[in-house]
Amino acid sequence: MTDDYAPHRDFIRPARGVTQPKVVLGVFGLFVFAFFAWPFVIMMVLPLRAQIAFYEGTSAAGTLAQFGIFGLSAIVFIKVLRRYHDRGFWSLIGPYRAAWDDFRAVVIAVGIVLTLLQFGLSSGALGEPSQYRNLFGWLLLVPVAVLAILVQVTTEEMVFRGYLQQQLACLSSNPLLWMVLPSLMFGGWHYWNANSAAEGLVYVFWAVLLGLACADLTARTGTLGAAIGLHLATNFTAIMFFATEGWPMSGLALVLYPYQDVDEISAEIAAVAAPWVIFSMLIMGLSVLIVWLAARIAVRR
Repeated sequence: MTDDYAPHRDFIRPARGVTQPKVVLGVFGLFVFAFFAWPFVIMMVLPLRAQIAFYEGTSAAGTLAQFGIFGLSAIVFIKVLRRYHDRGFWSLIGPYRAAWDDFRAVVIAVGIVLTLLQFGLSSGALGEPSQYRNLFGWLLLVPVAVLAILVQVTTEEMVFRGYLQQQLACLSSNPLLWMVLPSLMFGGWHYWNANSAAEGLVYVFWAVLLGLACADLTARTGTLGAAIGLHLATNFTAIMFFATEGWPMSGLALVLYPYQDVDEISAEIAAVAAPWVIFSMLIMGLSVLIVWLAARIAVRR
């Protein structure tokens, strides 16, 4: 491990108590089970109209409810963590004060950069918007959305960059294991966010790169603060500003663009070589590089 990653040694120390791979796999598996089981439980108690809003995520309430799944899954995960590892939430995050300082610095720096990129790249590039939401109503939603997205990204970070990164680093000091493997798993986790196979590949590519950036920041700082800040700023700007009308997770966007039929984008795997896929991957790769550099400057690491 390089000197740049010296703080990582303290970060992984809480994981050294229980390191058996079968326990780690089992704990992660229970989290995955809870994450996919909760929607079915919720759908069973909702009336039909609310079920549709929750499933599609095209309204503000539906989108926020989808984020709630992460919070419920996090509760299950923490209980399982205590049961099998005898440790809790803060053992995944790192020292509170350092984590807060890193989080605050990164979320501000990356938020500014991404907001400028979002409006700069989207202005005129996506055609004419079909709808502008009421600005006052949207502003009222912002604090609730920040909290909901914070729950989502904190859950993902504490599982992938907290739990898995810590546990795998106890098994090997090789970053190919503790940095790359969780990032690949994190990327695969995002395939189902897409509407087609081609779009899924773009999501996976972006998520793997974001995972690597967050893993690097975690190792450099010894806390999840910077990773959570980067992830929060990324998801907030992606969800809250621009979206396609009628698509999942569009319920909180300020500006909506005309609906596109998913079949026109193509659900065929052959479309992965289409120019728009390659261009999207290049843009996403560049954007992750920019925000990673911004985050490193913010934490001075």
